Amino acid sequence: MKKRMAAGKGNQDVQTPDALASYIVNHFKPSGKICEPCKGHGAFVKALKGKDVTWYEIKEGRDFFEAKGYWDWIITNPPWGKTFPRFLNKFMQSSDNIIILNWASSWWTKRRLKLLKDNRWGIVEIFVVPTPRLWNPSGFAVAATWLKRGWDGGLKITLPTRNPKFEE
Repeated sequence: MKKRMAAGKGNQDVQTPDALASYIVNHFKPSGKICEPCKGHGAFVKALKGKDVTWYEIKEGRDFFEAKGYWDWIITNPPWGKTFPRFLNKFMQSSDNIIILNWASSWWTKRRLKLLKDNRWGIVEIFVVPTPRLWNPSGFAVAATWLKRGWDGGLKITLPTRNPKFEE
C-alpha cells in the first residue's frame, strides 16, 4: 500500500525509509546532542548510530511535547497536519538547528515565514531529495530543510548530485 506524504486529510504516518534518512544525515552531518522527536520506526535514529541521540515517539509512550531537554540539533519527519505548528514551535524552543523532512514548498506561506522571522530563525538550506516510490509521489519536491536560530545569511537550495532510489 502506498502512502502519500500529506498535510490536511492525508496520511500523517509516513515513515522515512532508512536509506533516505542515511542520505540526509550524511549530507548535513549533525553533531553534539541530537533529538529525533517523531521517531516512527527509527530511520533517523539508525542513521545517527554512535551519536548522542534522544528520541521520542508517542506510540511508544514517549511524548516530545513533555520533553524538557535542549539539543544542538533536531532531525525528524514530523506529521504535517494540524499538529505541525505545535511541533515547529516546540522544535524552536528546544534547539538551535532543525532539519525537517517536508515538501520543499512548505516554507513559502506568509504564516510560516512570519513565524520564522518573528522568532529570529532562518532557512539555511533546502536539500531536495528523491521522493521514495512507496510514498506515491504527488509532483511536489520533497526536501530536508535546515532551519537555524539567528540565521540571516542566504538560502542554499541543493539538488542531489546523484539519483538514489529509495524502494522501502
